[in-house]
Amino acid sequence: MILRKGPAAGNKLRPASLITGPNPPVFFNPNQTLPVSVSGEKCSLDCAHCRGHFLKTMKTLPEVLGKSSDKANSFLVSGGCDREGRVFLPPEDDLPRLASKGRLNFHVTLIDDEQLAEIIPWAHTVSQDLHGDDRVIREVLGLEKSFADYSASYKRLWSRARVIPHILIGLGGEEFTGEKRVVKLLENYPPPAVIFLVYLPLVKSPLTPQKPPPLDKVIDFLGWAKSRLEGVPLVMGCMRPGGKYRTELDCQVLDLGFSGLVQPSCSFQSPILSKECCALWDW
Repeated sequence: MILRKGPAAGNKLRPASLITGPNPPVFFNPNQTLPVSVSGEKCSLDCAHCRGHFLKTMKTLPEVLGKSSDKANSFLVSGGCDREGRVFLPPEDDLPRLASKGRLNFHVTLIDDEQLAEIIPWAHTVSQDLHGDDRVIREVLGLEKSFADYSASYKRLWSRARVIPHILIGLGGEEFTGEKRVVKLLENYPPPAVIFLVYLPLVKSPLTPQKPPPLDKVIDFLGWAKSRLEGVPLVMGCMRPGGKYRTELDCQVLDLGFSGLVQPSCSFQSPILSKECCALWDW
């Protein structure tokens, strides 16, 4: 028997009637959560599937701290990574200034004890990308790391902070081997909710698929994940293909009983509405 620390208060499972997720589901249009890149457009990894694309759409930390008229109620604190796969964090003196403006959701990947100690006093939520495929971690992300490193980071967060894991489907191909490894980890260390994303090719790379994963395989995987993560609210997050693919995906995840959908393209009678990041919802 492996002895482990218990979960942080924000990760403790609630009675089954409270953790199956809201009915109707929550539809998120998060225009009141402002994405902030601590590193601007800088990322030391320049991952094959991103090339810094998402950083270009974010506000910089000086821009956010210099304004008093922002209508944002919360902030997604993110940015590029260093060579160890750790997201750059705000300078320690800036954290209370940023937290005074609204709730903070720190979006991280790998994280060590020192970084975690810095953000815990200011974090409402920590969102973490989890990768379970060692080939993807090595070849696509460019890290000399493995699933064991991501697992260790998640367990570290799980025992000390409210953590919402993100699983990107299809970055390693159509078998979803790594994604299944992550789901099995979460079975033993259940979070308040799980956010799923679907790989959307943005740049051409010989290391990544050139098209999204087949929709039928994605739905099969999500159904399997829901059966394994019984009682944990599941959310379809903001990154996923558009057009007909998106509409069919959104409708089918609602049929599966997902608890949340970001920027929905499928209708539902009288959904709950939120204007903030899905990870900040009180799951």
